[in-house]
Amino acid sequence: MQVKSTPILSGIVKHFLILENDSSLMLRIFSDGNTGMVFNNGDPLYRQECYAAAPEALPQSFIYGQLDVFQNVISTGKIKLLIAVLHPYGASALLRIPAFELKNQIIDTNTFPFLRSESVLDQMHDCTPLDKVRTVENFLISALHKPILNNALATKAIQLIDEHHGGMPVVRLASMLNVHERQLQRVFEEHIGVTPKRYSGIARIQYFLKLLRNRSSETTLTDALYTSGFYDPAHLNRELKSLSGLTPGQYMNGSNLLAANLIRLSQ
Repeated sequence: MQVKSTPILSGIVKHFLILENDSSLMLRIFSDGNTGMVFNNGDPLYRQECYAAAPEALPQSFIYGQLDVFQNVISTGKIKLLIAVLHPYGASALLRIPAFELKNQIIDTNTFPFLRSESVLDQMHDCTPLDKVRTVENFLISALHKPILNNALATKAIQLIDEHHGGMPVVRLASMLNVHERQLQRVFEEHIGVTPKRYSGIARIQYFLKLLRNRSSETTLTDALYTSGFYDPAHLNRELKSLSGLTPGQYMNGSNLLAANLIRLSQ
């Protein structure tokens, strides 16, 4: 379930996602270009970076930066998650930490005094989904004791990349923004956490997956492939496998799709 954010938080929150399930699951999460904050009112969750030796317990509430590698999340029972999906620069702006330091990181919100969330999690028990969203919105509004300072150049660059579905070459992007490529690179490192080229690649993959999810019976996989700017199936499979560890067929397998970048795996 996706819920629109209050306009007061629109500079940092894109929307909210509510995910609930009554059984243990193995999930695959990969980058959609956004950052986020997660509140868990269900049973404990664990994450396992691919090829890691053992799962690692996740905090009850945490912030994640840009994901550059896919990971598995293991639920031990009931899933009751509320995710505040933040803009690509959202985690860095909220925490006032350089984005490259947050890359592939999961940070307990209780690390930060202004984001201590025990009372919020208590208030969320037995609430309706919309009441949970409003509780978290109030928490975030009260936590923003200082204005969010978004970088104008980073914000405009993200807007242009998304408008062109990741298909704009970085050299053209820099030209349209009237900056040198190296300056653009530094801005992305500081505020986004991945390079302009990497973010563009993520945007292009996500556009393809959106076309795949929304295609009509007349639209083929090949149509979606070429519309999103891939040269051939091998090119697409290589990029999608690198980002998610999945093939297009695995991505679209029945009821396994819980969110655009969250897939149920066979255990």
